[in-house]
Amino acid sequence: MTMNDQLAGPRPQTARTPWGLIVAATLLTGATIALIWLAAVPWGPVVCPAIYPIPSYCVPENRTGVAMIATIAVVLIYAGTVIAAVAGGRWLRAAKIGTGVLVAAPIVTYLAVAFIPGWAFFS
Repeated sequence: MTMNDQLAGPRPQTARTPWGLIVAATLLTGATIALIWLAAVPWGPVVCPAIYPIPSYCVPENRTGVAMIATIAVVLIYAGTVIAAVAGGRWLRAAKIGTGVLVAAPIVTYLAVAFIPGWAFFS
């Protein structure tokens, strides 16, 4: 041990990036966005009542607005989760909570997009 090592004190601990949380958040976000745009928007509530006028949630074009808002919300939660995970330390708890929210996101967003009467976003 040299004199400089003794004067410098202990080496600081380097924070490890929680790659497991980041990978899980990435996979959950990708699956949620795919579920929104490949299942909820085209199919919606698999069965619609045979009444006239048709309920607005049964028209695929009317689900795009809700799908866009759900996609933006999921992406913002993902971004916050990744930023918290990279920041580490006291933010690690926020990253775990964000990942937990992303676990529930596929179910919540599918139900929201499929059943909330929306509006045509791309018309």
